[in-house]
Amino acid sequence: MSARVKVWSTGVVLTAILVGSLGLDASSRELRAPAALLALGVCALVAEGVSLRSLARSEVRPGPPPGALPADGIVDVVPVDGVEGTDNPARPGFRRFVRLADDRQQPSASGELSPTNPTLLGRAVLISVFVGRDGGRWTDRELARAHEALERAGLWIEREAARHGAPVNVGLAGAYFVVEDDAADPVEVAFSPEGDDLGPMEADASIKAVAGASRAAALLGFSDVADLLGRINPRVEANAAVWLFHLRRAGRSLAIPAADCDVSGVGLAICYSRETSFPEPLTGPGRVDPTTVAHEVLHLFGAADKYGVGLRSFPSGSVSSRDIMRLDHDSLFRMTIDRLTASEIGWGRPEMTNPRASK
Repeated sequence: MSARVKVWSTGVVLTAILVGSLGLDASSRELRAPAALLALGVCALVAEGVSLRSLARSEVRPGPPPGALPADGIVDVVPVDGVEGTDNPARPGFRRFVRLADDRQQPSASGELSPTNPTLLGRAVLISVFVGRDGGRWTDRELARAHEALERAGLWIEREAARHGAPVNVGLAGAYFVVEDDAADPVEVAFSPEGDDLGPMEADASIKAVAGASRAAALLGFSDVADLLGRINPRVEANAAVWLFHLRRAGRSLAIPAADCDVSGVGLAICYSRETSFPEPLTGPGRVDPTTVAHEVLHLFGAADKYGVGLRSFPSGSVSSRDIMRLDHDSLFRMTIDRLTASEIGWGRPEMTNPRASK
């Protein structure tokens, strides 16, 4: 029984009790009809308010796109049409972007991440931009290993999709972007929520990330990050083009969903080579962590962090210590997408709630 029906049922019973409690004299009989109408009117207002509140709380999320296929356990290489590039000698099949071979305006073949309620369903293609920082450059060998890590992340997402019965196929763009950005990047410290506590982190990290992405796009010959996405996305056959900016630097990775970005329609993730509280020069080789990639990709599709709070804070049985949004394990393949996280990315019932989402 819905909440609306319950309110109406309770209201009718209370109205009958109220009318029945009135006396049998003439003046009381005259009050019965107005009292009944007033009580039913109040009941109607409460019932409709409950209905609207439930509607507001439940996310209206699109279902699988037409032709969505089940996960097949293969992360394929997806061509990026109309671009020129140079082959990576350490990883055949992938090319470093050089320029657009044409400037034709193509009809969009991909569904960009929706600004509201995106779902991880259908074909999602990961497109990577590798950004050298602090004088460090991505080598061909590092880029080859990075694509191996991206493939592992895609395989894990497909494994979890198959477990939940969600039609998801993950692919890697055959063209990737490499740029060196040596711009000065001062760090300001601020305190932000971390679970049930406050923790120090970089101030305005999202704003700086979008600015850095636009700076990288300009170095690649585009106007800004919106121009980069707008001109490349139509060249990739996918339901969602997922942009990952891999910084050859240490720092705290973050995802910026399109709904949280001032640039309309732009959703992207910033993935550092090593996780630290604040950005700093990298010691050691540039790398891509598949756990970081999977975690940030799920953020882009609506998954909320679940670390920093006890498991009892979540609906019973909805989150375990293995859920990837808690990051309680080091190995990606020891982690899972549990029921609550699955519901947040469109793989399950939307009525489940995350206590972190309202903070």
